[in-house]
Amino acid sequence: MNNIAHIQKLLENAGLRVIGIDDSFFYLEDPSCVLRAFQTFLEYAWAVLALFTGALILGWGISMIRGAKNDIKQNFRNLILIFGILSAAGPILNMIYGGDLFGAGCKQIKVPLADVNEVLAARAAASGVSAELYEDIDIYDSGPVIDVVPNARAAADAIEYLENTEIPEEPQVN
Repeated sequence: MNNIAHIQKLLENAGLRVIGIDDSFFYLEDPSCVLRAFQTFLEYAWAVLALFTGALILGWGISMIRGAKNDIKQNFRNLILIFGILSAAGPILNMIYGGDLFGAGCKQIKVPLADVNEVLAARAAASGVSAELYEDIDIYDSGPVIDVVPNARAAADAIEYLENTEIPEEPQVN
């Protein structure tokens, strides 16, 4: 059960960031690092900013078509300066700080490969099936049981009627 690629996929699907793998350890980013939440927020904010920029440029274009007496070059230059600087700030900061700015503040965790294999073996033994399958999730509901088909005999008769009814063929039109 030493399938490292499968284990890496399981860890990444669980939301953990795998930094590296060697023969005896998995190197993971600390899952409690709050800086990644800020990074996610800034990525969404950047997308909203891009939509806002598009709306401003669209409005500027419509006002120019309607006959606004503005300096086109100056307006376009101002938009490019403001939103170009905001768009380039993230990559510039990453370049200045030498790599992943948000990841630099997160510590690294070493997890022994033997421990991961032990947990996967225990999971497979407990479920009695191969570890390749989905996890077993039991859902219990303590609410009242609702009869889906109130008149089961009428439903069975309707199904039998539909199964035994022959559908006439449509006439051929030439």
